[in-house]
Amino acid sequence: MSEYNETMITPLSQGRSFWTTGKKNRRKTALGATTIVVLLALISWLVWMSPSDNIVRKAVSDVVQPIAGDATLKSDRANLLSQLVSSKSAMSNQQAELAKIKAQLAAANGKSTALQQQLSAASAAESAAEGKAASLSAQVAAAGSHAGTAKAVTPAKSTTAAVGPVVPQAGTLDSLIHPASRQFGLYTDQSPFNWAENDLVASDLSAQPSIAGYFQGWDTDFRADAVQRAWAKGETPLLTWESQSNSSSTTTTANQAAYSLGNIINGNFDAYLKKYADDIVANGQPLGIRLDQEMNANWYPWGEGANGNSKGQFVLMWQHVHDIFAAEGANAYVDWIWAPNRVDGLSAANGMQKESYLLSFYPGDAYVDQVGMSAYLRPPYSTGETYSFDHTFGTTLTQLRDIAPGKPILLAETGASEIGNQKAAWITSLFTALSNPVNNDIVGVDWFNHVVTSTTSGVQYTNDWRIQSSNGSIAAFKSGLALVASNPQAFQFALKPVS
Repeated sequence: MSEYNETMITPLSQGRSFWTTGKKNRRKTALGATTIVVLLALISWLVWMSPSDNIVRKAVSDVVQPIAGDATLKSDRANLLSQLVSSKSAMSNQQAELAKIKAQLAAANGKSTALQQQLSAASAAESAAEGKAASLSAQVAAAGSHAGTAKAVTPAKSTTAAVGPVVPQAGTLDSLIHPASRQFGLYTDQSPFNWAENDLVASDLSAQPSIAGYFQGWDTDFRADAVQRAWAKGETPLLTWESQSNSSSTTTTANQAAYSLGNIINGNFDAYLKKYADDIVANGQPLGIRLDQEMNANWYPWGEGANGNSKGQFVLMWQHVHDIFAAEGANAYVDWIWAPNRVDGLSAANGMQKESYLLSFYPGDAYVDQVGMSAYLRPPYSTGETYSFDHTFGTTLTQLRDIAPGKPILLAETGASEIGNQKAAWITSLFTALSNPVNNDIVGVDWFNHVVTSTTSGVQYTNDWRIQSSNGSIAAFKSGLALVASNPQAFQFALKPVS
């Protein structure tokens, strides 16, 4: 070998390859090219017709798919951009519409505020006019009452056209004292602030009660909403107003020194009483007030045998409260109800069952509009119980008629226990007596629709006073109402049907 690098060139004519020049080789070249093309086409066909897991086909797909996927993504992106532009345009239109609605709402609120201010001014003017009229009427009524005449003057109502919320229609004071029909009332747990139980009883009896009874202590201001809600329901408000704390922790004891009769007589509660009377005048609707019920017993702070009270102080207390109301013009709206406990349930040994004892608590005709009583069917505590109207009410009714002849009588708090299984019979006896014209001076019955558990002499009793305590009780009550209606000479109930 030469030590120099040399490039060897082979003459063309000497080669044997089919692509070499020459006529013969040109034919070979064309044939070779054709063969290559056919082979490539055959290979392609084999690749695409082969199974999907073929190595060659997979390799080709790995190259082709990213390219196709990239094109799809570009297309999707373009579509999303188009939708975004469309959404922004729609949102812009909605925001413009919302701004327009807000502007309209603001304008409406402005008009509403202006109207409310006008309504308040008109209501205030109307209340002031009614208050003045009530005060003048009350002075006339009070003067007549102290002279021994019956209370008959009622405040003149304003003729100003009603504007805004309609004040519930209320009856006149005289219609409370001397009702045109016999009344049926209920004390329930929450009325007149909630009518659920009231409506349940009405549904059971197919008749709407006409009096809504409720309780309040002297540590609570006048509740105008209670009176208004009762009248709006179509029921007369009857407040049992107790000179004691409204707290549940103190109402179980008669020893509440702050509320002694002497303190009330000496003026300790005058500011409270004047405000209460003024609030009644401002509300302008009549109501019944049963002040310090069952005063002839000794289980409340106003009993003369309890809380340091002395004989004769109850009458002085009642007259003191009544006089304050007269001075403030409130007596033009108040039906004063004097309602002792049934006398035969008290101590005979201490003379508490005598008429003279009951008379010592009577404030006088000029200070009382209606008389009444609390009387229950309570078998565990009633000696010689006959489950009759006469046994429960008879003795006390006789004394009331003697003490206050001609005064309307209200069975102001009554009920019957299921103990002894005589409740239905007792209810029948009650309505049998009410159907007798001799008892037409009984103008109403107020039922204590509660369940109460109490302990007496170490024995605990649960009394279900409710009308709906049993089907028998409900049936007896409905039959009793029908019994009274069957006697045209009896003072009739005129209860509205349940709507």
